Amino acid sequence: MKLSIDEAYRTLGLENGAPLEVVKTTYKQVALHTHPDKNPNNPNATAQFQKVSEAYSMLLKHLDTSRGPSRFPGDNSDFDEEYYDYDSDEYEEENLAFYMFLFEEMMRGRANRFAGMRFRAQHAEPEAPEEYAARLRRSREEQVAGEERRKREAAARRARAEIDREREREAAEERQKAKVEAKKANAQAHRSKAEAAARAAQQQLQIKRSSVFSAARAGKHDKVKAGVWAESVDAAGGEVKAGCEVFVKNKPNDPQETLLHIAARNGDKELVSWLDTHGADPEERDSSNLTAFHVALKCGHITVVAYFFEAYPPEESDSSGIYNPPESKSLLSIALESYEPELVWMILDKRLATEEEINLSWAWITSNKGRTSMKSLQAGRKAKPDGENRFEDIMQLLMRYGGFTPPPTPVAEEQKEVPRSHKPEQHPSQSRTSVQESNMCGMVDERKSMHAGRGRGRGRARGFGRGAARS
Repeated sequence: MKLSIDEAYRTLGLENGAPLEVVKTTYKQVALHTHPDKNPNNPNATAQFQKVSEAYSMLLKHLDTSRGPSRFPGDNSDFDEEYYDYDSDEYEEENLAFYMFLFEEMMRGRANRFAGMRFRAQHAEPEAPEEYAARLRRSREEQVAGEERRKREAAARRARAEIDREREREAAEERQKAKVEAKKANAQAHRSKAEAAARAAQQQLQIKRSSVFSAARAGKHDKVKAGVWAESVDAAGGEVKAGCEVFVKNKPNDPQETLLHIAARNGDKELVSWLDTHGADPEERDSSNLTAFHVALKCGHITVVAYFFEAYPPEESDSSGIYNPPESKSLLSIALESYEPELVWMILDKRLATEEEINLSWAWITSNKGRTSMKSLQAGRKAKPDGENRFEDIMQLLMRYGGFTPPPTPVAEEQKEVPRSHKPEQHPSQSRTSVQESNMCGMVDERKSMHAGRGRGRGRARGFGRGAARS
C-alpha cells in the first residue's frame, strides 16, 4: 500500500512541509535506529525499516524539484539527466543507473552491503496491497522462524558447551587421579626400596655384630677390634639390636650381655681396657642386673677388677652406676662367690661393704650352709691346692674388718641367713673386740703391697676418657 505525503512525514516523525535537508538528516537517524541489524530481537524491524525507506523515497521525490524526470519510480539519486542520454537498450540503462547509484552512495559515504537493497527498494514497481501484506507476512514469518532457529542453535551451543565442559572436567579429574595414583605408587615403591635397603643393612650389621660377639667369646682380640673399627659395630649394647631378632640364627643365652661383659667374664683385662676406651659403657647390665665389674668380681678376675678400681675410683659419685650391686646381693657377697681372698680384701679395703653386709657375710660363712657352699666353690675352682688356705684367709679378713673372734670349730648349729636389713645375732664367743693382728699383719701388708698405687685417678694413661669416641 502506497503511503501518502502526510503519512510519509509522520513515519519519519516530521511536521508537514519540512524542508528537504531536514528530511535527509532525519531519515539517516531514523534508518539507523530501525535497521534490522540494530534490532535483532524485534520481529517487525524489517517491515518498519522498509516503511521508513518508502517514506523517505516519497518525500525525496516530492521535495527535490531540481531533478529531471527519473526513469525509475521512487529514484532518490542526484545525478543529472545527461547520464540517461545513451542510445542503449533498457538492460544497459538499468545497469548504468545502478552503477551511478553506487557511485553516488560512495561519494556520500553510504556505500555498504545494503546498497543493492536500497536501490531495489527505491526503484521497485508499486505493489498491490495484497502483495505488500503478503510480503510483510512472509517477512515476519521468516523473522520468527529465524528467531526460533537462533534460539535452538543457541540452546544447542549451550548444551554442547556444557557437555564439553563436563567432559573436560571428567578428563581433568581422571588426569589428577592418575597423577595422584602415580605419585602414591612412586612413593610406595621408593618406601619399599628404602625399607628393603634398610632391612638388608640391618641384617648385614647384625651378622657382623654376631661374628664380633662370637670372636669375643673365643678370645680373638684382633677380630673383635677389627669388627669395632672397620665394620662400625657399636661396642655398646647386647648382641641383638632392637628389630634384628629375626636375623639371629643362634640366640645368645643372655641377649643383654655386652662385649665388655664377655671380656670381663674371660678375665681379658687388655680387651676390657680397649673396649672401655672405644665406646663400651661400663654401666650396662646383663639380664642378671650385673655390670662387667660384677661379672669380673664374681668370676675372680683380679686384674680386671683392679682395672675398674683404677679407671673408675669408687669414691667418685659418677662411678656409682658401675659398682651398685643388684638388690638381692652385695659386692661382698659377690666377692665371696669368687673364692678369692684378694677380691674380698679389695671390697673391704675400699669400704664398699657396710657393717651390716659384713655381719651378714660373717653369719653366712660361719654357718654349716655357708661352709658347705664355700667348699662347693672350691670344688668349682678346679680344686685349687690352696683352697683351704683361701677359706681361712677369707675368714681372717672378715674377722679383722668386722671385729669378730674366731667361731668354735666345728660350727655347732647352722645359723639361718638373716635379711640385709637386720643384723645377725653374734655367736656367744664372738665379741666386738680387736683380734690379735699378729696373724694378719703379714697377709694384709702383702695384699696392700701388691696393689700399691691403685685407685688414683680415672684411668691409667687412657687418653680417651669414659665413653670416648674412637680415634
